[in-house]
Amino acid sequence: MSLTNKFGLVAGTTALAIAGSAFGGVESDNDALSQIAELKQELAELKQQNGQDWLTEQRSSEIRGIVQDVLADADTRTSLQSSGAMAGYNNGFFLASPDGNFSLKVGGQIQIRWVMNSAKDQNTLYGFENRRTKLDFQGNVFSKDWTYRVRNNFSAQGGVSDLEFAYVQKAMDNGMSIRVGQFQAPWLREVLVDASMQLAAERSVVAQLFSQGYSQGIQWGMESDSFRINAGFFDGIGGATNFDNSAYNSRNSDWNFSPTNYAFAARADFKLSGDWSQFDDFSSFKGEEAGMMAGVAVLYQRSNGNGIFGGPANGDKVFGITGDFTWDFGGASLFASGVWTQNKPKTGDKTSPWGVTVQGGYFVTEDAELFGRYEFLNYNIKNAGGQNVDKYNGVTFGVNYFFAKGVKFTTDFSWNLKSLSGANSFAALNGAGFRVDNVGADNQWALRAQLQLLF
Repeated sequence: MSLTNKFGLVAGTTALAIAGSAFGGVESDNDALSQIAELKQELAELKQQNGQDWLTEQRSSEIRGIVQDVLADADTRTSLQSSGAMAGYNNGFFLASPDGNFSLKVGGQIQIRWVMNSAKDQNTLYGFENRRTKLDFQGNVFSKDWTYRVRNNFSAQGGVSDLEFAYVQKAMDNGMSIRVGQFQAPWLREVLVDASMQLAAERSVVAQLFSQGYSQGIQWGMESDSFRINAGFFDGIGGATNFDNSAYNSRNSDWNFSPTNYAFAARADFKLSGDWSQFDDFSSFKGEEAGMMAGVAVLYQRSNGNGIFGGPANGDKVFGITGDFTWDFGGASLFASGVWTQNKPKTGDKTSPWGVTVQGGYFVTEDAELFGRYEFLNYNIKNAGGQNVDKYNGVTFGVNYFFAKGVKFTTDFSWNLKSLSGANSFAALNGAGFRVDNVGADNQWALRAQLQLLF
């Protein structure tokens, strides 16, 4: 019965009772008042009962609304998952589709360095520099077989954006792959190990003077559990500081810049124990797996005498061979390498620069690593007086402290007992915190302190 009907029934009953009292006159006023009080109480009980029913219905409606909201939110989340909204951090920030066919990983490197340098008969210099500031984009598209990488470095000289990596790679059966674009030719291992994963604050002077830099070309690769081979054809191989004439460098160049008729490089690595990934750096942390790897590489290129931008004479040739050995102990590491090249101009005398590097590190705690390096370089270039003006016979020792795997503080001291005064040594030496010596000057040293952040 509705509230209106109930109220009408009570009201009618009340009216009849009052009328009966008036016409009959048999009941006293007190009896009439008593009946009215009883009817009021009954009316109040009916209202209370109906109000409780209304509150119950309201609660039911609210609960139904909450359930519907939760179901709608779950549907929305399911829809987002099916659309590929996956994101997170795994050695870099990433976006990816659930099936893994599309991905983008964003990373970066910041190296802030302070250097003090003392060279004989020159002023002592010191100062800060942003040695490396890089943004790195890599991932895959359409399937896990199609990968890409684009990396920029904002130069320490002026902050100009400088493209380093820009390539596409296709994985094939039996561990084979094809890579095309701009990348590092398969030559020196110390250069193939990223600048963020070095043992000291900087690569060795030997590595910088013989560095392959970044080249444009195509490369075939094959990797198995025990060995890997990479071989490529390039426009020209060599960084901006080395191989007798930096014009062999084909980094960030147009098609008509190509300074060579041909440029080949090939490298083979043999994993004696351990896992391939552990050889991506020169540190072996405590508790990591022990491993050994040996490698050998060759390089050959011939200048085409491209006069548009200058360069070696037509027919000048460069040949090189290098070998290296890496041993990780799980808490300590050892690396040794040697390189020999021959620069054979079409006219004039040939030169045969060579160098060796030996370095090692030892973790004294979980986070602190002591390291040392010895290197010798003979660039085999003589001045008009017959003096060999490009020699480096140096030692480096220092310490790394890892606040985290991606945050490292390094301080080291390097000392060259010989004189490195050839003009073509400038850029490589500057990157290592050294300067070109005055002829006959020796015992130059550099103190470096560096904070590195990887993200």
